[in-house]
Amino acid sequence: MTQKALAADAGISASYLNLIEHNRRAVAGKVLLGIARVLGVPPGTLSDGVESALIAELRQAAAHLPRQAAELAAIDELTTRFPGWARLTTALYRQTRDQETAIAALSDRLTHDPFLAESLHSMLSNITVIRSTSNILKNITDIEPEKQARFHVIIHEESRRLSDAAQALSRYFDHATDQNAGTATPDEALDRFLQRHDFRFPEIDAHPQANAEEMATTIAQVLQGDSGLDSTESRRLAQQAMVDYAADAQKMPLAEFRPSAEKLRYDPAALARMYGVDLHAVFRRLTHLNGKEGIQIGLVIANAAGRTLARRPLADFSLPRHGAACPLWPLFQAFSHPGTVQSALVELPGQKRFIALSHALAQDAPAIGTPARYHSAMLLIPVGFQDRLGDWLPPLCAPQPIGISCRICPREGCKARSEPQILGDEG
Repeated sequence: MTQKALAADAGISASYLNLIEHNRRAVAGKVLLGIARVLGVPPGTLSDGVESALIAELRQAAAHLPRQAAELAAIDELTTRFPGWARLTTALYRQTRDQETAIAALSDRLTHDPFLAESLHSMLSNITVIRSTSNILKNITDIEPEKQARFHVIIHEESRRLSDAAQALSRYFDHATDQNAGTATPDEALDRFLQRHDFRFPEIDAHPQANAEEMATTIAQVLQGDSGLDSTESRRLAQQAMVDYAADAQKMPLAEFRPSAEKLRYDPAALARMYGVDLHAVFRRLTHLNGKEGIQIGLVIANAAGRTLARRPLADFSLPRHGAACPLWPLFQAFSHPGTVQSALVELPGQKRFIALSHALAQDAPAIGTPARYHSAMLLIPVGFQDRLGDWLPPLCAPQPIGISCRICPREGCKARSEPQILGDEG
């Protein structure tokens, strides 16, 4: 089709179309819809990267609240005819999502933070002693002066301890809410370190076959350039995470791994055979494709005690503090079937669904009389990505209801609940 014919059919002048093609005029609204209609393509294919990102985020917003039954077929028209309303919708979605994540994290911290639990227990003990001692002094009138003095000393000492504990708790909250002052635990410091780097290290991926000395220098430079690691342990965890990343990059260079994953339709078992690595390594590497062409894959790896060893959260699947996850996760069920890759369709409260692949892997060679150590991994794939997977994924049964953490899970009547929930019911 000539430029003149396209312009005529779209109802615009050829000179205006020429300006659009040379990126000298913006195209939106009826003009964009008219050109797309003539060419027989969705309007989104003609929009720039910003509009494509806007469309993708609107789809995420629709998936976040599936009960509202948003008209997905009209997303292109919404972004082209009413871009302001589209941006407003996505801004509200991001705000809601961030608030939900913050509420979940704060609720989880209040429940499981060992410092908070110890501090509150200490303060309650101090208050109990002060109250009982004061009650004795008030209700017993014939106490000897020497014993009265001893009771006064007890009240003074317990009051001082109570004051110290309250001040320490206040400093802790000030420290925890200051994003520049570090984090409460080394595990949290590691999480934030990985988030700051978007869970990827281009410095390593650029030279995956570097020798050990060169790789150590690269890792040291990254750590030196990050000011958020405020303790020896957090730096050690960050260094180990980068060492593991470098090992995966050396075996599965990202420049080769990405096209291989696309060709094999993201089949973890086929990729493991191709590169001669275990499934957990492939799981980790798949998450390093996130952000490319709309790929979003989450991951949790934990030991048999429930402590998480690797985490890659998703926007709609936030992860709780270490060791406080929902017991219904396929991650934990995989320990009963080590070596078997299990697939399941899981559903969070709010009908957000994910494909979960779980696999428990022995970390030691078998030895007589010694139990093997197992790590279990759970790969999380949003259902919207399912059409890009191959036929390696078996048919999925009815969705399995799960939560994030018992303390913040609104499901009623759950037999696996280990703690009372503090939020409202699911309805």
